[in-house]
Amino acid sequence: MDIENKNNHFINLDLADYKRLFGDNTLFDVLDKLPKPDLVIASPPCESWSNASAMENGNACWKRNDVSDSLFAPQVRPSPFTIRANQDYESAYINYQYDRQFLKRVNGELTAFNTIEIIKRYRPQFWVIENPAADRLWPYIEDIIGFRIPYKNLARYNNYDYPLQKRTIFGSNIELNLKNKIIKQDIEWKNFSKSYNERSNIPEKLVSEIFKKIYKEFSKDD
Repeated sequence: MDIENKNNHFINLDLADYKRLFGDNTLFDVLDKLPKPDLVIASPPCESWSNASAMENGNACWKRNDVSDSLFAPQVRPSPFTIRANQDYESAYINYQYDRQFLKRVNGELTAFNTIEIIKRYRPQFWVIENPAADRLWPYIEDIIGFRIPYKNLARYNNYDYPLQKRTIFGSNIELNLKNKIIKQDIEWKNFSKSYNERSNIPEKLVSEIFKKIYKEFSKDD
């Protein structure tokens, strides 16, 4: 997603599309016309999964079941995917709005769902999904959608000439062995750029390393 509309080198499709429910299959009608991909790289929006919007027992979109009144430790781990009620925001110390967080959550679920649907439909030889390491996206994909991620490749961005450490996972069906050495970052997140695009960008050197490693694996089959 290019919120700042600074790029035009892509096909403008809605990854949060749900119109298939009503017989409109535009998303896959368009994608079906493209050559079958050898590689799918995805970066679904992280806002609804992130700890950046922390609230009691979770974040602004999701909460973990409260089992504090149990006499014994629960036999089943409480789910972190309980939908927040409107009243949660009335008592929250941060002024989050219920309607905005509701839409963020739905958008997050739909984009995660369609990302996996694309991978399942086109079955590329390699696929990579990027999101912050601490995000709830990873257990959601595996535990809710039921799609296994064989390798959760951890990278720290400041190993790739980026000013922030930014622990990020590149979930994939291939082991990438990315650099994740702990290095003190140059600046704090709050002092970094306010540009959505800049805050979302993946370091060019990291992108290059991922492509080179995948190409090396791809070339083995030639």
